[in-house]
Amino acid sequence: MKLVNEYSKKEISIFKGIMDLLNQGYRIHEMKVADIAAAAGIGKGTVYEYFATKEEIIRQAVSYYVYEEYERFTALISNQRNFRDIIAQIMDYTVDMLENRFSSLLFMVLDLGHSDIKQLISEDSNLFTEIRSGVLEHIEQMYKKGKEEKLIGKNVAVEDFSLVVYGIIAAFTNEVIFLLDTRKDKNLKNSDDLSELKERAVKLILKALK
Repeated sequence: MKLVNEYSKKEISIFKGIMDLLNQGYRIHEMKVADIAAAAGIGKGTVYEYFATKEEIIRQAVSYYVYEEYERFTALISNQRNFRDIIAQIMDYTVDMLENRFSSLLFMVLDLGHSDIKQLISEDSNLFTEIRSGVLEHIEQMYKKGKEEKLIGKNVAVEDFSLVVYGIIAAFTNEVIFLLDTRKDKNLKNSDDLSELKERAVKLILKALK
């Protein structure tokens, strides 16, 4: 598995071509390699210089975008100075992903058959191990910062902290999906509903960690 910065410009253009087609309403099973090539602005033969099949393109695209999201998330929370800001940025990141990128990535993942998923995990075991390790490191850093700011009770272990944060962020995500499904404009940015939801979620996290 290549890291994000190890893919060539043409490979990335192929992955972006798939995303563009998904955003236009295409479904993965309806796409042909010729469609992907056209969306990427390259010839069909060029695609086959990099990938043997459409299924391989999709597997690699999933890996590419999963790792890209991880890098984006890491950069975002690494720049925050205090615990509350980190939580707020995680929520903002979640909303941004759901509004702009989640559906396309989800469609790609859902199109993978069982054998494709097993192959993806086998090929990219180092990638998923690295991401899991990185997430655990972020949890440890957040826990330490919360302790330093006296926002986490002395009897709250890092494992408890992890469950609280994961659980409430997951609930927050479900609420955001509901809001996106029920709002006509599909835009939550700066909305009162989102602000209220974020405030409630932060309060619940802080209360549960005392």
